[in-house]
Amino acid sequence: MRERTCAPNPNLLESMRSVGYDLNTAIADIIDNSIAANATKISILYFGQGEEPYIAIVDDGDGMDDQTAFEAMQLAGNSPNENRASNDLGRFGLGLKTASLSQARSLLMTTLQDGARTTLRWDLDAVARAGEWTLEQLNEKETLSALPQRVHDAMPVSHGTCILWRNLDKLETLTGRSLREIDKAMDELTGYLALVFHRFTHPYPDDDIRQIVIDINGYPIPQRDPFLRDNPAVQTTGVQRIGNLGATLRGYTLPYQNRLRDEDKKLLDLSEQRGKTLTDTQGFYVYRAYRLITWGSWFRMLPKKQATKLSRVQVDIPNSLDAEWTLDIKKSRATPPKIISDVMKRYVDRLAKPSRRAQQFRGRRKKR
Repeated sequence: MRERTCAPNPNLLESMRSVGYDLNTAIADIIDNSIAANATKISILYFGQGEEPYIAIVDDGDGMDDQTAFEAMQLAGNSPNENRASNDLGRFGLGLKTASLSQARSLLMTTLQDGARTTLRWDLDAVARAGEWTLEQLNEKETLSALPQRVHDAMPVSHGTCILWRNLDKLETLTGRSLREIDKAMDELTGYLALVFHRFTHPYPDDDIRQIVIDINGYPIPQRDPFLRDNPAVQTTGVQRIGNLGATLRGYTLPYQNRLRDEDKKLLDLSEQRGKTLTDTQGFYVYRAYRLITWGSWFRMLPKKQATKLSRVQVDIPNSLDAEWTLDIKKSRATPPKIISDVMKRYVDRLAKPSRRAQQFRGRRKKR
């Protein structure tokens, strides 16, 4: 094992561990990196009965050479103002480290490119014992010993990357160590990823992206569609472009609840117990490079009412507008700038009318 000494700010660790990630947003951040690396399959694996706790994210993306891998594991970020490819879902270049170390005390990355492997590990307990920041580099034998068998079997042969978390102190604090509680957390993760990445796992016909597969312990995440685009009863509006900013709006009015088909209810993932009713989920759905960032809010432009519960607005923004939308490091919250919010306000005022008409019509039929 080799060690590479790094010299990050001594206060960096605590700030990185307290950014506010939860399990869902942390794993979504790792998946962003996999998508940016052109992965077509992303597998999330976690421990079974009798195994030492771990979570791994394995992809078949481009992988990294030794130098790129070392730079990716540096405890420093990039400027959010740097130019990036349009499909780059990153923000500050900190996601791999902040997301991982927010959930675990040990972060191992093993990556393959053209069959050559590089494995690096941050172990916070080892750092504490040594009293200095040392990034461990593992050889092939040490890598095979560090990987759980299921993770090793899932690794691609020539190119791809695996992120392995161990010593899951954050998760164990919130859920405990029992496999039953971990299964419950992973079930919630499944629903979260299914919605956030639904346009990657099941792209719309006009989406210019490659389809990917995401599975958890071998089970593909379910299909979601908050707009029910394949339902002929859904009313849609044309795409409206917002100046030359690259942002677009498109409105949808869902059919009334008693006209929803069984497959529609599955796509919407409605659940009164979990706060996922039509009323709760109305609002804007903001996508950054096809990845869902925030949803179920009118940004104070409209109150959430029964009269507008069938209304949804798809908002697409490029990653070049990150600063204007004040996108946070977790990519879980964004606020529209005034030049865009003014257009959104006028648009949603018009969109709310079909939802009100649909429910008024239902009321007349019921009375008759």
